[in-house]
Amino acid sequence: MQRPQMRVGVIGLGALGRPVSELLLKAGYHTAVYDLRREPVRELAALGAQACKAPVELAEQSDLIISLVSDAAQTDAIVSGKDGLLDAFPRGGIFATGSTLGPEPVQRVAMQIAAKGGDTLDIPISGGILAAKEGALSLMVGGSERTLERALPVLRVFARDITHCGPVGSGQAAKLAHQLVFGVNVMALLEGLALGKAGGVDPEIMKTVLKQGLANSAVLQVWHDLGPRWKGMLETTAPDAPLPNLRKDLHLVLEMAESLGVPLQVAQHASQVADSGTATGHDDPLL
Repeated sequence: MQRPQMRVGVIGLGALGRPVSELLLKAGYHTAVYDLRREPVRELAALGAQACKAPVELAEQSDLIISLVSDAAQTDAIVSGKDGLLDAFPRGGIFATGSTLGPEPVQRVAMQIAAKGGDTLDIPISGGILAAKEGALSLMVGGSERTLERALPVLRVFARDITHCGPVGSGQAAKLAHQLVFGVNVMALLEGLALGKAGGVDPEIMKTVLKQGLANSAVLQVWHDLGPRWKGMLETTAPDAPLPNLRKDLHLVLEMAESLGVPLQVAQHASQVADSGTATGHDDPLL
């Protein structure tokens, strides 16, 4: 098989970054990888990836750079920090961030990338770990159609649904609207299961009832595999610990809504409950 010409770099080799990198390698792409943790870098190198010791080294070996780090602070660090991507960003290269950051941080980074002659796509991701392993993620894309067209062959390796939402930042807006519905769905499902259980309905029977009615959802369909992980995100965390994604994203939702003047009463209350560590049912192993 002839190796594809576009060279790809992946930064952030966690729950999504690692399976995405593995799929790119299987598809024949030259794949450079970087993470602060050396273990996933070594493991991917053993599969054929090019191990990098800093973002700048990865930039030197990549035409399309996919960032899957946790938040805006980490994104700024890999882009404009010491030995960052901007030190060697390729003219005509593409920076694609799959992280959920909010529109403003992505637009700020896009300006920095443009000053180096590069293009930016925000490609926030939905689907989770299972979809990542199967190459069936969903992407909400912000950026020019021309840039998306160039990146499509790579994105299709790990994504099944790719929706162009508009200019840079619009993918983030779509993802945060999605996360609002997702976060409320998780907590509403837990409350419904807890209420049914208290009323004498076995939780498994309750799930069957929900699946057969209008309350069915994608969240419920994968609850057996991912429910425990989402419930864990509703547990109390130390004041200085990073917020779990579900709670972090609800904070970003409210920040965006405030900047746009959109009242989100349900999201406001859901975020407060999620942060309190008292969400009904999150600590019940039977739900």
